Amino acid sequence: MGEWNRTTRECSLDQIHPEMAAAIQKHVETHNLGPILEEALICIETVSEKVKKGIFGGGGDRRVVTCAIVTPGWLVWAVSGEKSGTAALSASLRDLQVTDYAATAGYRLLPDTGIELSGELTGRVGMHGESRVSTFIGLGEEPAARKFLETLDWAIQAVRR
Repeated sequence: MGEWNRTTRECSLDQIHPEMAAAIQKHVETHNLGPILEEALICIETVSEKVKKGIFGGGGDRRVVTCAIVTPGWLVWAVSGEKSGTAALSASLRDLQVTDYAATAGYRLLPDTGIELSGELTGRVGMHGESRVSTFIGLGEEPAARKFLETLDWAIQAVRR
């Protein structure tokens, strides 16, 4: 068992928590992404609740909510925690690499469920001037999470054709 208990459900854009919807809208406007949300293929919400102290201590958020939206060309997501606040990010599907977290080296050290993303995230630059970064999106094991992954994979393949 990992540090987190995660539950994923499919939702509509109008069911996103208001602070997350505002962060996503601001991100889309700040980075001039246009009306990409009008073509949303799927929207999910994952609630992650910490069930035990992690290997790095027990600080940080006890509950984190992630909302992720797949469009024909973009993945947009927001993360919100009671201590960390709310932030939104996005990535063009053209350059995005998605790996099941269970297939990564980190899984042996810290088992969890979700995906690891690698690519250029809109509005974010990695350390030492690197533009490619890696990040993690936690997912539950519900059918909505599988549908999200299938839709994301399909959208990535479609944009690269």
